[in-house]
Amino acid sequence: MKFLSFFHIALVIIFAALNGIMLYLFMLQLPYGVDPFLFSLASWDKLSPQIVYVAAICALIAVAGAVLVQRLPEVWKNRLLYARHRYPHPASDAFLTTRKQPFESRDLQAKFPMVKDSGFSRRVQTEVWSDAYRRHGDKTVVLNTRIHWDMLRDIYILSLYFLCFFLLGWVINMGVPFQIVGIYLFLYGTQTLFLLFAARRIGFRVVDNVLALELGMQEERSKPLGRGRK
Repeated sequence: MKFLSFFHIALVIIFAALNGIMLYLFMLQLPYGVDPFLFSLASWDKLSPQIVYVAAICALIAVAGAVLVQRLPEVWKNRLLYARHRYPHPASDAFLTTRKQPFESRDLQAKFPMVKDSGFSRRVQTEVWSDAYRRHGDKTVVLNTRIHWDMLRDIYILSLYFLCFFLLGWVINMGVPFQIVGIYLFLYGTQTLFLLFAARRIGFRVVDNVLALELGMQEERSKPLGRGRK
């Protein structure tokens, strides 16, 4: 577990550094790539003091992002991921959903009648799932998906963070040719959308794996429980 914790932190730092370099190149109005980055370093003296200010600001943004994503409360991470202010946890609608689950919803509702009796209250659904998670949180299939979710969710928050700074930089540098802007817009936008959908999907899988174990489904190492009904 310590190794995975260190790997998680290392992944966040690497992702923040790479996005900081992308922002640095954009603010210098340089195209994306290794060669432009090396060119900026070789031309450091010629581009001073502007390049010094840009490098310092982008480095500060990257460090702040890496720290922020570690300090941000989990409830706020879920709010940013699922775009819900109240009851943002993916378990808040797990008992009445149209998405594919590895069990029948009627079996789940029969197991937890208090959810149906509450009118499928998001609060009750979240509380019932949380109780089940405390019982099964140490199972391998739950641990694996939970670790995966934590990593993807943090990387998504970072990508959203850098996307905001890129858009702000675009406003500041309105004179940058769109041929250059388009590359960065594609990179920042694509990574954010990909991580958004991936993190949401894994979050739902964490929820479904816990509920599947609660219903007595056996853990299979070859296939995560949350992939869907057979």
